[in-house]
Amino acid sequence: MTSAAEVGAKRPSSRDLGGRTRPALLTRRAAKLAFGILLLAAGLVISYQQLVVRASRDALINARVTVIRAPIDGIATAEVTTPGTAIKAGEAIGRIEDPLADDSRLTQLKRETSGIELERDSLIRRLTDLEQARREAETQAEAYRRGRVHELELRIEEARANLAAAAAQDVDAKAVLRRGAALYARGFQSAEAQEKALHAQQVEDQAVIAARKRLDALIVELDAARNGTFLGDSYNDAPSSLQRARELALRITEAEAALDEMRRKSAIAQGQLAAERERLAAHRKAVLTAPIKGQLWAIEAAPGEYVRKGQDLLTVLDCSTVIVTASVSERDYNELHLGDPATFRVSGTDREYAGRIVKLGSSATFAIPFDPGGHQIVAAIPKLAASAEDGCAVGRTGEVIFENNGQSLAGRLKQSLYTFLHLI
Repeated sequence: MTSAAEVGAKRPSSRDLGGRTRPALLTRRAAKLAFGILLLAAGLVISYQQLVVRASRDALINARVTVIRAPIDGIATAEVTTPGTAIKAGEAIGRIEDPLADDSRLTQLKRETSGIELERDSLIRRLTDLEQARREAETQAEAYRRGRVHELELRIEEARANLAAAAAQDVDAKAVLRRGAALYARGFQSAEAQEKALHAQQVEDQAVIAARKRLDALIVELDAARNGTFLGDSYNDAPSSLQRARELALRITEAEAALDEMRRKSAIAQGQLAAERERLAAHRKAVLTAPIKGQLWAIEAAPGEYVRKGQDLLTVLDCSTVIVTASVSERDYNELHLGDPATFRVSGTDREYAGRIVKLGSSATFAIPFDPGGHQIVAAIPKLAASAEDGCAVGRTGEVIFENNGQSLAGRLKQSLYTFLHLI
């Protein structure tokens, strides 16, 4: 076992150390001092960032999305299947076809329309037959009228001849009466013969009156016949053919009214049929168009999959709504306000974009959802959408730096110390 004297004997003297190890000690001390200065600088930087510069824990470029849902049931087919593909507003990006669309209403309307058209055609044929029958009856009635008028004209001529004959006989009777009266006055003719001559003359006078009345009656009957009214003791005021024509005219009026009603029903049925065809066509096939200009973000349904109405099919990224979402500490969240300036710095680069806070809290309308357990903010960065490198780079990370809004360093230190002591 080594004694203390032996150890002291083996230890080098201070004279030896001063000669050989003084530079090495100075070097070690300088290294320790430099390392301490570096640690102090790092601490000061961290403290500065904590007390003066406020930054988010994580931030990323985000944007709003629009979900395209199935308007009908059917088999979905996508025209664009690669996420990130640029899409124009109004561009057809898919379609849905339903081979099992319910067409019972269309079949019913076709059957009703066909029945209405058959009834309408039947009414048209019936109306044509009635008009033909009326024309024939009117032709027959006109022929009867012309014949009757001609007959009456002949009878009037006969009556005029009879009237002339009766007038001549009346003249003869009057002449005979005058001669008989002269002979009777001279005593050459008996009273009986004179009475017979007087009676004969009176008969001829009445015959003339009767012939004239018959002529007047025939003239009245002729005038009525020319106007379509036939006078007589053994028949009505119109022949059966004319009565038939009038009856047919009434039936034609009724048929025309029924035909107009049927045409109205046919027009209504055709309108309903056309509307049902459009509705069925819309339910059998639907084209999916992009409502906005952007990029295809996600495909929710596989091509060829049978989807239901309202089911999510495609998600389109709206690059015109590029913003920055970030998570911050509770302390910073409580100190931030809407409209506060903020700067977004892209990770791994020196690219910075200025903006302002537009929302405090989470939202479900962005492409990348928020962390439900953190404090979220949304910053609008006007120049970000126009950037060639970061314009629509949704998901690219970085950090958001917030200004202190005029609060002094002493105030920040005081508030930080208060928060630290409160936590203790």
